[in-house]
Amino acid sequence: MDIATRALTRHFDGLVALAVVDLAVDPGELVALLGPSGSGKTTMLRLIAGPDFPTSSQGLFGGKDTSDRHVRERKIGFIFQHYALFRHMTVGDNIALGLRVKPRRERLPAAEIKARAGELLSLVQLDGLAARYPAQLYGGQRPRVALTRTMAIAPRV
Repeated sequence: MDIATRALTRHFDGLVALAVVDLAVDPGELVALLGPSGSGKTTMLRLIAGPDFPTSSQGLFGGKDTSDRHVRERKIGFIFQHYALFRHMTVGDNIALGLRVKPRRERLPAAEIKARAGELLSLVQLDGLAARYPAQLYGGQRPRVALTRTMAIAPRV
C-alpha cells in the first residue's frame, strides 16, 4: 500500500508544528523519520495514521484520499513510543484488544480471538506468556507485545 501526503500542515494555537510536508512511500518501502526533539516526527505520524487531524493537507492511501476518514477506517497499525500496554490487562488481553473492540459484524468469536493472540505470540517467540502482565515482562518482550497487538488487527499499513 502506498502512502502520500500533499502539503501536510499542523498548527497548534498559532504554533506551526508541521509545515507543508509532501511525502511519498511506495509499497514495501521502508522510511525512517529522523530529526531532533520537537521537529514534528510524531506529529506527522499521528496525522498520517489518524489519531490527530491536519490543519490542511491531503492524505492518500493506495491513491485514495483518506483525509476525512476516521482512524478506524484507515486500518493503520500504530505502535506508540512507550508501547502503551495496559498494565491491568494480561499480555494475551493486550494483544486481543484490537480484535475485541471491532464492530460486532467484523468481530471474530472469542475462541478465535484467543487462538489468534496465541499464534502471534508464537510468531514473536513469546509462547506461554499470554497470562503474564506487562510488568512481568523483560525490556525486550514489551516491544514485541506492542508489535503483536498491532499485527493482530491485520492493518493495511
